[in-house]
Amino acid sequence: MNTIVRQVEDGICLVIPKGRIDSVTAEDFRIGMEEALEISQNIHLDLQDTEYISSTGLRVILNAKKTLGNHGTITVTGANETIMEVMDMTGFTDMLDISGGTPDPAGVKVIFFDIDGTLLSHTQGIVPQSAKDAIHAAQKKGIKCVIATGRDLVEMAKLPVMDIGFDGYLTLNGNICLDQDKQMFAGNEIDPGEVEILVSIFKAGRIPFVLIGEKQRYINYVDDVVIQTQNATHGTIPDIGEYKGEKIYQCLAFVNAEVRQKLDDLLDQCSITSWNDTGIDIIAKTGGKAAGIQKFLDREGLRRSEVMAFGDGENDVAMIKFAGIGVSMGNGKDVLKQAADYVTTSVDEDGIQNALVHFGLIEKPE
Repeated sequence: MNTIVRQVEDGICLVIPKGRIDSVTAEDFRIGMEEALEISQNIHLDLQDTEYISSTGLRVILNAKKTLGNHGTITVTGANETIMEVMDMTGFTDMLDISGGTPDPAGVKVIFFDIDGTLLSHTQGIVPQSAKDAIHAAQKKGIKCVIATGRDLVEMAKLPVMDIGFDGYLTLNGNICLDQDKQMFAGNEIDPGEVEILVSIFKAGRIPFVLIGEKQRYINYVDDVVIQTQNATHGTIPDIGEYKGEKIYQCLAFVNAEVRQKLDDLLDQCSITSWNDTGIDIIAKTGGKAAGIQKFLDREGLRRSEVMAFGDGENDVAMIKFAGIGVSMGNGKDVLKQAADYVTTSVDEDGIQNALVHFGLIEKPE
């Protein structure tokens, strides 16, 4: 057999075994899982190309679970009916977050929403009333609705989203997790050693660079690129400031694709996603929206299969893949549409409402 292992967005390691996993082939699978554990504590085991798994293969998963303990996750998707029966008979369905190949909208208990291009229309500068109505209708049915955004509370307060009334807020791409009262219950800071390099970039002043802590954010300088990028996304420009040693949860840089690639090559402990042609987020490799969602699920006692998520951009890909049902807006990037379970209409064409009606989570408005 052949086991593919690769790092994906938001600190998740994807493992894809192909064929049968039994006493003859399990060694390759074991090596792949051990490689994945060296990369990340969050493993996504995709069994869509796996025909069958025997007790030898199950022991590999069990050993990986013991290695992680309470410090990581193993999620399983794409399991065929036979494998699901095996997983259920052995109790693995209770031990792991496992879902088959078909999304089950009836089990959705929480929905995560990106802001820009998903809730917020950049063409109109508003959250469509249809989206607000759909969220409130879902909440009336007992479904929690949570923000999952690259923005922080300071920026969110200046957008027409805070009056909707969400059940939680995953800010800074899931690296600061807040409850419905906006109190922090979990966070994921960038490695202090890597922060030293990020602060060096900030102080060198060669590129516009933003450092973001729990309650403050500041930029090293402002130029036309910063102004144009923020205007295009209804963003605000941070005050110019100095680093004073606080924990850093995210950085922003206003750069072109060439400089982004240089930063990608330089930063070993960070991952980078784009939210604009000249705007990027820099976060810890162990963080991101998917990791933030897992922290929310742990807090609420929910499972990945009970999650629906909406997004439109590159920094939503891991979240969409992580969710039991991932929805791309019609105005979303092609890479996100390819990863999604369903592509709805655009934010300006009632995309959120249409998707929730499609999956039977709310009634179609009269």
